[in-house]
Amino acid sequence: MTKFLIDENIPPAVAHFLRDKGFDVKEVREAGIHGISDAEIMDLARQDGRVLLTFDKHFSNILFYPLQSHNGVIRMRVHPPLLSDIIQALDLFLQKFDLGTIRGTLIVLAREGFRVRRIL
Repeated sequence: MTKFLIDENIPPAVAHFLRDKGFDVKEVREAGIHGISDAEIMDLARQDGRVLLTFDKHFSNILFYPLQSHNGVIRMRVHPPLLSDIIQALDLFLQKFDLGTIRGTLIVLAREGFRVRRIL
């Protein structure tokens, strides 16, 4: 099963939603590592084999975080970031995307849908 690392800019209710779906979820704020750098967050996700869920656009920069170097990144682009819209977008994504193929993939998740970027 896919494991997630939830960045500190994601509302805690999103982690609860994923846990209710049966996913293994680790939150940056729960782990007592609040305020660590982006590089440290990505390293933690890599070490634990987790997909990173974040609002931080820096994680979608494939020059800094090449696709082959991580377990997957889901960058949320839901604005305004209303909790109901975030959860609805994530739920739709989970219904339509095969998480078994997320390694090395960048997902940009918006209210209207999602884009997938993979190594060709």
